Amino acid sequence: MRRTGAGRGDVVMGSDPAIPRIRIRRRGAGTLAVIALLLTACSVGGARPDPRSTASTPTAPPTDPAPIANLFDVGDGRRIYLECRGNGPATVILIGGLRAAADYWNRTDTRPTTVMQGVGEKARVCSYDRPGTVREGNAFSRSDPIPQPSSERSAVADLHTLLAVADVRGPFVLVGHSYGGSIARLYASTYPDQVNGMVLVDALSEAVADAMSPEQYAQLQTSQQVPAEDIAAYPGIERLDADAVNAQLRSAPPIRPMPLTVLSADRLIAPQWQAMIDSGQLPPGTPSDLGAAVDRAQKVSQDFQAHLVPGAVHITETHSGHDIPLDYPSIVITAILDVVAEAR
Repeated sequence: MRRTGAGRGDVVMGSDPAIPRIRIRRRGAGTLAVIALLLTACSVGGARPDPRSTASTPTAPPTDPAPIANLFDVGDGRRIYLECRGNGPATVILIGGLRAAADYWNRTDTRPTTVMQGVGEKARVCSYDRPGTVREGNAFSRSDPIPQPSSERSAVADLHTLLAVADVRGPFVLVGHSYGGSIARLYASTYPDQVNGMVLVDALSEAVADAMSPEQYAQLQTSQQVPAEDIAAYPGIERLDADAVNAQLRSAPPIRPMPLTVLSADRLIAPQWQAMIDSGQLPPGTPSDLGAAVDRAQKVSQDFQAHLVPGAVHITETHSGHDIPLDYPSIVITAILDVVAEAR
């Protein structure tokens, strides 16, 4: 990544001599992840049986920052899977997008070092399976299921409880991708003393709805409904009410001033939109011009998030689609470690 004399509040432009080419890429056998409002990092076409019977059993909270890969009891008879590695001056919490399990951060399409590995070399870093997420290979979440659609506030409460019972200590740098960005924002608003910095990676925001006509936004939501066969294969698959998420974000207290970096995808959706309709990745009847409206709204949304706190850094040249952590993990790693250094 090349910084052009930018400080906090400036736009930071990325540069890489070997840029991956634009491609339409399926996650497993189902829906393509394209932007924050497409809200899926993977799908459950051909989902496997629930593998939780072979997962680790709950353990007592660790007393030192050793690696963690366990289920933890969060109350009400439920367990949530958490993994942590590395040591350093800060604890980074990676929050995946809708249906993205912990192992999303241990994947890369183009470069050898994953976000989890790269950050873990310099800091303590943790990721987790929200209930209803999907693991690599379409395996079910290791965490116990909850009724769906789920609430953003319940996701924040679960994360707060999980970190407490696992004795993962803050202050934290929160990293949210896609829907995970809204969880990170609401966590920072709810527990301001626990958060020292944030990185929002092509994150979901309420500004998308504000930037589209009601008809366009309704069409977008229709295009993103979970197929009935996926729900039948995985009844607990993570789903959400986008209007409720937007309302919770709008009503939350402002985030206190802190280091914030916003990473935005720079590959447009519009050129791929018709191909996705033709190939069945979007439902029949999806308007062919909706992709251009989504691109415009997403730009407004990313600019909005870059002004959530004074002096935020906005990285607009990422040479990536929505899945920046997979397309260009090094730019995500650098952004995280820069915030960690500033948040000390």
